[in-house]
Amino acid sequence: MNIEKKTAIEKKKRTLLASQFLVSALLVAFSTSVMSGAWVPGIGSGYSKLAFFQYNADDFFGDDTAVVDFSGRNISYYGEYGFAESFAVYGSLLYQDLEQINSAGDEAQSTGFGDTELGVRYQWQAEPFVLSTSFLAKLPYLYDKYDSLPRGSGETDYEMRILLGRSLNKLGYVGLEAGYRLRNGSSSDEYRYLFEYGFSVNPHLYLRTKMDMTSSVDKSNATDINGNLSISSGFDLIKIELTAGWVFGNTKSSNSQWGVEVTYRQDLAGDNALKGDSIELGLTTVF
Repeated sequence: MNIEKKTAIEKKKRTLLASQFLVSALLVAFSTSVMSGAWVPGIGSGYSKLAFFQYNADDFFGDDTAVVDFSGRNISYYGEYGFAESFAVYGSLLYQDLEQINSAGDEAQSTGFGDTELGVRYQWQAEPFVLSTSFLAKLPYLYDKYDSLPRGSGETDYEMRILLGRSLNKLGYVGLEAGYRLRNGSSSDEYRYLFEYGFSVNPHLYLRTKMDMTSSVDKSNATDINGNLSISSGFDLIKIELTAGWVFGNTKSSNSQWGVEVTYRQDLAGDNALKGDSIELGLTTVF
């Protein structure tokens, strides 16, 4: 065998191994991340999650007298789909059943859809780390902002985000995100950050944690926009999320994979924001 042919074979082997490593890393990250972080699904592939979660708060960061009780029983849907090379569309829909008692003893209830979010994400590179950017629009068209307890601010917001991801092989993966949300009307713009780490315990069980941070650009005139204590014109909030998920069936199959997730979230610190926690049960599918 001549040297040129041997070199070509070795190069082909290295390329094949690199491709297998990348595919494995993408599968690990995609199967253990709700929003898949920086990774973008292939053309015709995607992810969806239908979830029910209960949120309760009886305290308020920044003002101990501002809230007596706030609760929400919510159904959410998140989905994303790879529609072109390195491009994915994603979005979420939220149905809420809210109850609130403020410090004056006023009671209010509201049931129906909240804000809708639609976005597009593009993956620029896969090595030595994954780099993506996304654009998101929050749309307030499924509720009346003049209700006694509106389910949103009634404002259209836009967000740009940079996402980084890296596989740690058997140790899982890490993700970092930084974004800027442009809020219209009386609301302050926001800086948004997220740190994510996840790993697979075995082919079926995976664990994930997220630290989510929101910081308003200007809180000098922050108020409740419309009487809903969960909606402020300017706030800071840090929350943590812990998730355990299970994938059913043969995880090596190329067919659709179904799974369940249990997630606990807690508001850790903030200013001019509710202080509560939630528990969520979700049904997931990767296709």
